[in-house]
Amino acid sequence: MLASRTVPLLLVVAALAGAGCSRRSAAAHDPHAAVACVGCHRALPADAGRGPVPDAACTTSGCHAGGGKDSARIATVTFTHKNHPDGRGGSVGCATCHTHVPGAVAMAADTGACALCHAKDLAETRNRQPNCRTCHAHPRHAPQTSQGVSISHALLDEEKVPCTRCHYQVSEGSATAVGKCEACHRDTTVAAVRKADSLHPTHRSYGCAACHAPVRHRVVAMSTSVALACSDCHAPGHRRPNPADTAKTAACGDCHKDVHAEEQRLILGLLPGEPIRPSPMFMGGVTCRSCHVAPGRPGPVAGRPLVSNEAACTGCHGTQWSGILARWRRGYERRSVWVGGYLAAAARAFADSTRSAGARAQVRQAQALLAFLQAAGALHNLPASDRIMRHALDLASRAYRTAGMSAPPVPELGPPVQTGTCMSCHYGIEEVQAERDSTSGHPLKHADHLFRAYLPCDACHAAGAPPPGLPDSLWIDTTRLDRGGPASRRRPPR
Repeated sequence: MLASRTVPLLLVVAALAGAGCSRRSAAAHDPHAAVACVGCHRALPADAGRGPVPDAACTTSGCHAGGGKDSARIATVTFTHKNHPDGRGGSVGCATCHTHVPGAVAMAADTGACALCHAKDLAETRNRQPNCRTCHAHPRHAPQTSQGVSISHALLDEEKVPCTRCHYQVSEGSATAVGKCEACHRDTTVAAVRKADSLHPTHRSYGCAACHAPVRHRVVAMSTSVALACSDCHAPGHRRPNPADTAKTAACGDCHKDVHAEEQRLILGLLPGEPIRPSPMFMGGVTCRSCHVAPGRPGPVAGRPLVSNEAACTGCHGTQWSGILARWRRGYERRSVWVGGYLAAAARAFADSTRSAGARAQVRQAQALLAFLQAAGALHNLPASDRIMRHALDLASRAYRTAGMSAPPVPELGPPVQTGTCMSCHYGIEEVQAERDSTSGHPLKHADHLFRAYLPCDACHAAGAPPPGLPDSLWIDTTRLDRGGPASRRRPPR
């Protein structure tokens, strides 16, 4: 900060040339080692880390003429370096980012300055999400999850998956440090702190740390679906004693590598050769613990393995969801048997070595998809699982054509499971018997409508009056359904 009164230049030179400025003893590999302290710092002693460095000290002939290179890169971010904008129509000074701790060997860019300037972009409030795109406009890196699953941020960007779905907290620390004002303004009382818009222009040549407390930009909290926390579902302890040479600080992943990798891949929608389609539950913020630890239970109990439980469903969605988890499971198992049988028949058809090798490869690929679902647990991402089963059927059907054979009809799986459609919640509805036909008195079965008539749900169910040409006896107004449960239906009066 600027001193409240002028410091005589000779005293400044003497202070900078004295023992207080330890930069002169820096290592030989530092390009600034041979530069006198007064060559950069002006007007105040540098030993306190407050000596301002005007841009002219950096851009002088023989140093960084012209202001340095046009762009630079830190970690995964490429940004404008020369005349870096300050967000107020100007540019930040060199010393804002390039600084050193008194006595440090080499000068380096202080990445903490990035977080200070972009504090508003990093902040998450009730009505606002972090503005990650200011710096990460088009991310291209591909880090790995806790289970070794590669996450392509380029694909996430294309699918418009919000950054905050995985990264819950990306900064720590507070920029406020009013007490630092007194380090320079010793003979005055800083009665009121002015806004940054008026303070920054008068302190342009100072490093951020001279006035602000450190703010760090890093991933502080990550979604537990990405960074699995074993203790969320597993109580500490082992059935067998730990090896004697195992350190006390050892992590579960040191021995249990790739555990739950398939489940994680399916939840996040990271499937080979498929566009990213994260689970709707993951996008809604549901964690592993949300479904695998019953409401009211403090946590896992040793010796009791955790499985998905209906109480987790009804705890969030209400009692009308009672029984729906078991129906989902039976609906998948039913379809899995149909798909598996079709693939097995195709494999037998191409078992003869004279058949096309390409056809056998397609069947193996289809079988691998179904095996992946069985390992991953299809209910972790029903829309993706439904799409995978249909893809497997398509591969097996095409295999017949590859071998020059006629493909038998593929089993009907019903309407596709897509987010926002009836089947995304009423999966397995085929086992529920509907009402009796008002004309014939015969019981109506959902299975007949889905797998024989190939009718979509909205052929009979929708809000309001029946469409023209459809008798009201065949129409169910969803606004007048009994709220007693998914299987409870009553026909509106005619």
